[in-house]
Amino acid sequence: MRIGPKLVCSLLCIAMMLASFAKSPAGTARNQSTAATRIPLCVGLTIVTAISETDGDYESIKTIESVTDRQVRLKYSSERRVQDLMDNEPKLERKTISRTMLTKDLASSNLYEQLFDEQLPDPIPGTTAIGTSAAVLNELKTKGEVELGFFIAFSAKPSLDREVHPNVWDNQMTGKFQRVEAGPVMLPLIVNNVRVELPTIHILGDFVGDKTEFFFLDDPANPLAIKWRYGIDSVSEEDFQKFKSAGMKLNRDLATLQVIKIDEPCANPSPTSGNSNSNQIEKNLASTGRADVYDIFFSFNSDQIRSESEPSLKAIADALNKHPEWKLSVEGHTDNIGGDTYNLDLSRRRAAAVKDALVKRYKIDPNRLTTVGNGATKPRDTNDTLEGRARNRRVELVRQ
Repeated sequence: MRIGPKLVCSLLCIAMMLASFAKSPAGTARNQSTAATRIPLCVGLTIVTAISETDGDYESIKTIESVTDRQVRLKYSSERRVQDLMDNEPKLERKTISRTMLTKDLASSNLYEQLFDEQLPDPIPGTTAIGTSAAVLNELKTKGEVELGFFIAFSAKPSLDREVHPNVWDNQMTGKFQRVEAGPVMLPLIVNNVRVELPTIHILGDFVGDKTEFFFLDDPANPLAIKWRYGIDSVSEEDFQKFKSAGMKLNRDLATLQVIKIDEPCANPSPTSGNSNSNQIEKNLASTGRADVYDIFFSFNSDQIRSESEPSLKAIADALNKHPEWKLSVEGHTDNIGGDTYNLDLSRRRAAAVKDALVKRYKIDPNRLTTVGNGATKPRDTNDTLEGRARNRRVELVRQ
């Protein structure tokens, strides 16, 4: 009997599930936090990454738009505040960029082009965009070390021609990285509105003297970069304390990024909408009377709802239409960056914006919805970490 690749994958997945089951107390599943170990690279996969800056976090959203034998196409969206030397006030910078990853590079490349910039050519052959390749993951697991490439920001539009300057490769840094732990490191994040832990391979090395670490998802079919820190502890203690005393968040690293939310509709799509969160919201409201919604996204420090929130808004409207007797309280929650008064007002405005969208776009009776703003008073997690603050920034629905 010939064993094909799909059967091999299935057998490996079953083996991992059985191993997890066997290690659980009394032979029961550990809990929902370890339910997900694979994130299929398919159309609709949405990856939300938090980036920490001095005046708050901002989030980028990457959505897989198409998958073929030759390439994977994604859309990148972000909103952040920037301030140039000539600006009196910070301004909101919005980016929406399409990016193509070649299938052959997802299999074998060791160059991780983590930047999303309108100036970059597309595709950039020989690079990955949202993680590393299957070959790099395999080398780390079999040899414990690998040479990895990374990129610094571009100041001018680069060429793909190595004989022309500036070109893409001028900003490439490479370094030797070693695996830190012998086994996978479990990292927390939210998958389909449920807090889970995913297995990652933790590696450490440096780029031109800047100490750097990565945590790649332990999945050869999609080794996402779940977390990375570049230039670890490069910010001086003096600067760190100066910003801290001013009430601003500042990492000691040059850059810190972490995936904090994933919408994975591929394995268990909803039969009606194709969105795995649609039924989950209704199910939670029906069983417990409450539902945390992490996939309603707002512009930076604003009550403006971003377009990526539409599937979750529709899911709420669908649940209300299916249960005409339901009335909901829409509760806004924030992290603790920005002060109590500001966060309380922001949470109230965001809850009101959700109600307004449901009423105007989905024709929900406004009398079925009330709004509450809680600011940072009811945290779900610590505000000292990126993932904790992300879990605290949420909309909560409560049946009345």
